[in-house]
Amino acid sequence: MKTQKDLAALILRVGFGFFIAFGHGLGKLQMLISGNIQFPALFGISPTINLVLAVLAEFVAGIMVLIGLRTRLASIPLMITMLTAALVVHSGDPLFSAGGASKEFALLYFIAFAVTFLLGSGKYSVDAIAGKRY
Repeated sequence: MKTQKDLAALILRVGFGFFIAFGHGLGKLQMLISGNIQFPALFGISPTINLVLAVLAEFVAGIMVLIGLRTRLASIPLMITMLTAALVVHSGDPLFSAGGASKEFALLYFIAFAVTFLLGSGKYSVDAIAGKRY
């Protein structure tokens, strides 16, 4: 049973960590590096600072989840970012959409990172290799 849990944690971490880091975070990192910042100002914070926070969450924490490094800690900014995306950025969008903008994907990512938070990194992770509690 423990092996199945560790395998499930691995599949979830690698799948969602890869897609958030390279499907979403990398593009934001490239935007930040280029200086062509097209990002919303949220919570009275400038677009640049919001973009930096999104890059730290989606790219940096996404890679941490992907490799199983401090997975529980790395899942927290990802959950916050996905809730912000669903409830603030996409507040006017429907829950589901057949191809347009919606809250659905942000909420799916939130659920996945909430599960990685609960499961931890498992034995197939950098944390386990380093002998850290996972």
